[in-house]
Amino acid sequence: MTKRKNFIIPFILFIIIFVCLGATTDKPNKVEQEKCAQCHGDSREYKEWQKSGHAKSLENLMEASDVAKSCLKCHSADHSTALVNSWVSPDKLPDVDFVTNSISCSACHRHHSGFEHNLIMPAKELCLACHAQFCGT
Repeated sequence: MTKRKNFIIPFILFIIIFVCLGATTDKPNKVEQEKCAQCHGDSREYKEWQKSGHAKSLENLMEASDVAKSCLKCHSADHSTALVNSWVSPDKLPDVDFVTNSISCSACHRHHSGFEHNLIMPAKELCLACHAQFCGT
């Protein structure tokens, strides 16, 4: 029984660590979207977003031949959301090989943010953070 316990406990710890850290570090094979549609999929706003350039921002970026990490600030919700979270250090921001979300809901909106349309900051500041820049600067 002791030998079995000696095997089972490390095995269980390995499984827990494996699940917590993620099963793979490979690049996802497709751009995915956040789970906003589970609650908001029938809304006019969500349907409008699906047709927007924001919904295809990461996919369009990845089609380019020279994709830099600096592009992700404006093309990936994974990256832009991490920038807003103070607990993510700049050297730990997702890079080109590990982002999966285009600019989606969480890149600009938070429930109960206090700003108009639940934006994460005033609209002028938020939109100009990307739309006033030119790619490559």
